[in-house]
Amino acid sequence: MQALNIELSYPSNIINQMRKELLLLIIILKLGLIKAQVIDIEHLRVEADTLGFAGSVGMNLQITKNTKNILFFGGTVYVQYRNGRHLALFLNNTSYKKVNDAAIINKGTNHLRYNYKLNEHITLEALLQAQYNSISKIDQRQLIGAGPRFKLAEKEKYKFFLGTIFIFEHEKINNPPVEYHDDFRFSGYLSVRYFATDNVTITSTTFYQPRLDKFYDYRIFSYNSISIKLIKKLSFKLTYTISYDTYPAEEIPKTQYDLLNGIVYVFD
Repeated sequence: MQALNIELSYPSNIINQMRKELLLLIIILKLGLIKAQVIDIEHLRVEADTLGFAGSVGMNLQITKNTKNILFFGGTVYVQYRNGRHLALFLNNTSYKKVNDAAIINKGTNHLRYNYKLNEHITLEALLQAQYNSISKIDQRQLIGAGPRFKLAEKEKYKFFLGTIFIFEHEKINNPPVEYHDDFRFSGYLSVRYFATDNVTITSTTFYQPRLDKFYDYRIFSYNSISIKLIKKLSFKLTYTISYDTYPAEEIPKTQYDLLNGIVYVFD
């Protein structure tokens, strides 16, 4: 594969700002990449035509004390950097829930993606991802992949995208005994963004991920959300996700789902 060398030059004030933002990104990586299923980044993309950094921070928090002590925290940090045809995206997603002294949810994901826009309809994507989900017995799941992303349609009210990515996946499953898997998968996704009003956005993304050598071993994941803008940069978001895995770890259900609500702050 031929290397692509790109030289970019910026004024000193932009360089200083980049240094600050990159420092923030390094801190996030150090916090989130300690341990690293399907992750949807489509709903987080900031539709900004201007160059530079943009992103969002979201949080869900629950503290309950009655006959049991319940603590739940869910957080998402998303950062993107755009320069001409180039777009870099980073996502850190963490969920933790404890009832008394027992953790019943403990999962996290780090996702790094690079986009190069060939033209108005085709974008090349490359990604790295690391995640863990102790309840699903996933100690580690790490993947690398690349492929084209197609813009199927774009109107004032909606956008349709189709992604076709080939990935290599390494995972450590704690059944026990511990199992290691190294597989090649196809990851296809269809994403829809519908702008119902100036303040309401509906997003739906569905993934299909079969193993290339065993198509009967596949995963399906669907992410659906509605975002309601409260003020200029602050929104309320209701999210429903559902996933299906034909071969999960032992004693783990094939179908799992989540229903969450929280707030999201967008910066650009």
